Amino acid sequence: MKPNLSLVPLAAAVVAAFGLMIYPVVESAKAQTIIVQPADGNAKGKGKGGGGFPGGRGQQTPAGPPAGVEPLKTDLFNTKNFYLDKDQWLDKRYYRCNVPFAVGDGRQALIGANPPAMASWGDCNRDIDRASILSPYAYKTAKEHYNALLSAATAKGGPTRYTKATVPDWDGYYTPSNTQGRAWMQGNSQMSTTASLLTPEYRKRYVQQLYHEGVTNSAQWNASFCYPEGLVRWWVEVSRGGNMQMIVTPWTVQTLSGIADNFLRQVMVDKKSHVLTAPQFYGETIGFWDGESLITWTANVQGWILHSLFEHSNKMEVVEIWKPRLANGQFAGLDHEAIFYDPDTFVAPVRATTQFQRTATAQTEGARFMPIACLSNIQNTDGRPGQLSAADPRFVDYYNRPWAKVWEKYFEVGWDKPADSVSQEILDIFK
Repeated sequence: MKPNLSLVPLAAAVVAAFGLMIYPVVESAKAQTIIVQPADGNAKGKGKGGGGFPGGRGQQTPAGPPAGVEPLKTDLFNTKNFYLDKDQWLDKRYYRCNVPFAVGDGRQALIGANPPAMASWGDCNRDIDRASILSPYAYKTAKEHYNALLSAATAKGGPTRYTKATVPDWDGYYTPSNTQGRAWMQGNSQMSTTASLLTPEYRKRYVQQLYHEGVTNSAQWNASFCYPEGLVRWWVEVSRGGNMQMIVTPWTVQTLSGIADNFLRQVMVDKKSHVLTAPQFYGETIGFWDGESLITWTANVQGWILHSLFEHSNKMEVVEIWKPRLANGQFAGLDHEAIFYDPDTFVAPVRATTQFQRTATAQTEGARFMPIACLSNIQNTDGRPGQLSAADPRFVDYYNRPWAKVWEKYFEVGWDKPADSVSQEILDIFK
């Protein structure tokens, strides 16, 4: 029997956040299953407003350049070859003053009667100060940063070691309550500002990504294909949703979260080094306690991409600091700081900060994390993602014994299949 298909609040949250992608949710007792499909049936062409995958926002009226802003002759939306424009990649006018998500998610290039030439202009005064994105610390590597914090804790008689009886009571469920310190990772800075954080090679990849998401309408979003989200996407609010679960023990701290896929992250407390020999999509994390602060270092990260933002390399490493936040003397949540180190990707280390509010404790009746299974029948056809029909041989009917269909197609052709000894009508009365 197929699960009951219903649009539950998670689907609404994703639609509200992405604006364009539709995630019907299969509600069951064991898991939330995210079935990814386009917002409309048109997956081809450069995509006028309202068409194309991930879709448009309807026939909007494009906004011209703000008063006093002189457009460039060649920009991202009318170029014949963006690779030849690298001298302009740090000019916000090259992107018509759009922030990343306006092009990658908002599809501003695909509106009007003649896309992408009529791509709308954004607010040229909207930006995030580049200095506030860069790390305020002098450390050049994650190892140097982590060891400095470890040495400081050791000088005070640490690291702190807890037992089951004394470990900080952080167990429970959290939602971001202040994300201003990582707004640049939500795509709220000028594209030229984000580009300025990247090395020449990764700047080129960034422009390539924006061009194909916003101009050729070939958005290769990980969630569309149910690919792994990748470590850095953990910091993007929509990917975590409002359902982070944390479990704290003396030897490990675990967070479980997600909205299109599961993010399972574990801090191995008091381990001396990383041991994995192959990179992982969410890396490998070790850490220690400095009083009531948790210090972590994530390494062995698989290079990946964050749609509408940037790609990173296998050299990505992250130092994180978790500190308790009090309200009226009572534990209310956590302050979280992350410093990203990747010499292949960034011209200097960058930072993101978040406040988390604890919304439920481990004792709260009814509080649960619902595991997610992401299912997709989206495939690239002629370079653009599109939803497969049931007639396509690549289509997977996840709820109708897909494994049996393979066996029957390739190994059981022409076989006689005797009828069941008991009719299905009789069996049905026992359901």
